[in-house]
Amino acid sequence: MAHVQIAVRVWLYLFVIIGSVFSELVRSDALSESSTQGSHGSKKALPEEVVFAQSGDGDYHLKIASKAVGKLLVPKIQPVSRPMSQWAGTLGLSALINGGYFHGDKPVSLVVINGERQADNIAAVTRHARSFPVLRSAFWVNSDGRVSIDWVGVDRDNRLLAFAEPLHYRRDQLEPLIPPANGSGSQIDPLWAVGGGPRLLQDGMSFITYDEEVFWGSGVKLDDVRPRTAICITESADVLLYVTRGARLDSLPRKLRALGCRDAMNLDGGGSSAMYVEGRAILDQQRAVPVVLAIRAAD
Repeated sequence: MAHVQIAVRVWLYLFVIIGSVFSELVRSDALSESSTQGSHGSKKALPEEVVFAQSGDGDYHLKIASKAVGKLLVPKIQPVSRPMSQWAGTLGLSALINGGYFHGDKPVSLVVINGERQADNIAAVTRHARSFPVLRSAFWVNSDGRVSIDWVGVDRDNRLLAFAEPLHYRRDQLEPLIPPANGSGSQIDPLWAVGGGPRLLQDGMSFITYDEEVFWGSGVKLDDVRPRTAICITESADVLLYVTRGARLDSLPRKLRALGCRDAMNLDGGGSSAMYVEGRAILDQQRAVPVVLAIRAAD
């Protein structure tokens, strides 16, 4: 009988210890989740004008109210590419996604910050051992907070110009086209801008300018499933930042239209696609990038 009582006491003692350890682990996880997600008034809390949501299996987006885009959304650039986890640690930022295309540490997509051009959209690509002039997409905001997606390039006078349409390339075209005449676009002076491509939506309709922006012959493909990043303007002029863990590029227009997008542009994808919200990694593949598109934290 004594042996039975001792055994019972031992089991009760072990049960108490296990229960205490389990409770501490649960508490630790809860604290960790709370600290990474942020809270109202913290240095990484989302402003009230921003909503974060999951829109599908592996699809996530941040929606910024139109009235707040000019004050909350801004590109950031560094001379040396940084992992997204380091970008997410920047004071005063509540969320971010990766930006446009780059080679090494050098962006090859447009970047304008506070009216200063930091990088331009690539002006030509090599196909069939020849130089093909291109016009690629860019998302930009003027000083009044108006947002737009256009095909943006630089003319011979070093002016930043927006065009109503891209060059009319066909898939695997053998001959390069003549670039637009000098000054033929509309000169723009963005408060900030970020480039990418191809365009995905125009006026609410699927409009993938993959061929026209000469993404054929590059590592960007229409029909493979990989992580993607995109930015769009909704019917109500809100701005939506979108990432997916895996999708075909040619499926993005349908996905974005379902979220209310009217105009949309693809950003760098594959291993570059990433999103952080209130310090928490929503999608991060550990690739260092030189440019991000960030949302400022709540005051």
